[in-house]
Amino acid sequence: MNLPAQLFSSDWLWMTNLLYAYFFYRAARNAPWRALLDNAVMVNALVGLLMFTFVFWQLNAGIRPGFSFHVLGSTLFMLMFGWQIAAVSITLVMLSTWLRTDTGLVTLGLNGLLMVAIPVLFSEWLLRFSKQHLPKNLALFVLWNGFACGAFVIVLNTLATSLLLMAFSSYTWPDIRMHYLFSAPLIAYVEGFTTGIMITAFTVFQPQAVMNFSDKEYLTGK
Repeated sequence: MNLPAQLFSSDWLWMTNLLYAYFFYRAARNAPWRALLDNAVMVNALVGLLMFTFVFWQLNAGIRPGFSFHVLGSTLFMLMFGWQIAAVSITLVMLSTWLRTDTGLVTLGLNGLLMVAIPVLFSEWLLRFSKQHLPKNLALFVLWNGFACGAFVIVLNTLATSLLLMAFSSYTWPDIRMHYLFSAPLIAYVEGFTTGIMITAFTVFQPQAVMNFSDKEYLTGK
């Protein structure tokens, strides 16, 4: 996470910027903005979660460039608002974090693919899979799409980041294993727990704020 520019060539960084710009454009253009703006409860939830996530993005731990961890929030935002609004929202969090910490904006695309695009799209795919193949009830929605998926996205992010570091940086496998992979299970647990607790609270107390949850679908007749 938070990969610095010095680890990669400028050509690679600009290519990832173009890829992420296309992803962001598609997300922003196809996002259900009207459904969001017509729901005051959902708007308030989005503003609160943006502030909450921005704070958590500042609490990142790491000892070497590229070896840092923090809560992503990708799965929570996808469940709450759909993958398009989630992608736009977390991009804004990432951009504000980059500006606050004076991180080179040239790395926005590379880190966006790792911390936004891959986690959000994976969470969306897992939600669709569960709707098609698993029983629809509140407990499964929270445990599978909240707790479990939140942990899965960190595992996926860690694997993708490790492969990039091995392929394009000077770090060796022992470096990555010792300084990066060793801490991955802990942050996966934190991400899964945070996502699960938050989505549980919203589905129980403010279900109208969760775009991907329906009382009729998950509770009626259960």
